[in-house]
Amino acid sequence: MRFAYWNEIVDIDDWSTTPKKNVGILVEYDNLMQVAYVLHGGKVLGHRAQLVEKAGKKDGLVIEEMGQKQKYSQKYSQS
Repeated sequence: MRFAYWNEIVDIDDWSTTPKKNVGILVEYDNLMQVAYVLHGGKVLGHRAQLVEKAGKKDGLVIEEMGQKQKYSQKYSQS
């Protein structure tokens, strides 16, 4: 997941303009409270859903397995 901290908000009226530079792993998502819990830097952090979005190929995510780098989408493609 790509996310932003509160102090990184650019325009409080338009949350989509906030750059989401931090990358972490989604641990849990609470639909009712609209909160995403993200593992980042060894800690689980709770963030508003507006400050979190799915990370993908553009973020350069790779998985290292047995000394070989593989793209995330190739490793976990759905059959």
